[in-house]
Amino acid sequence: MASTPYEIEFIGGPFDGHRQTVSIPVSSLADTVALPVSRNIFRLLAGHNSLPGEPATSIAIYELEELHGQQRYYFLGATSSSQPFAEK
Repeated sequence: MASTPYEIEFIGGPFDGHRQTVSIPVSSLADTVALPVSRNIFRLLAGHNSLPGEPATSIAIYELEELHGQQRYYFLGATSSSQPFAEK
């Protein structure tokens, strides 16, 4: 069953200020997300069509946190799309 739509804000990094509307329970949100960074991603977020052959240049890593009752993803760091992300 879908929950009432709400927004999650991205803080820091390449997606700083982006707000994503979701309709899933907060308990179903991923604790950590890895998002590809490319010219196409920014085109799509701006409402434009994607371009063929635009590879990801890096991967942005965000961690979910709650602040004043709102869920937000905070930027942890980035890695090259050609290199695997290694946890330390």
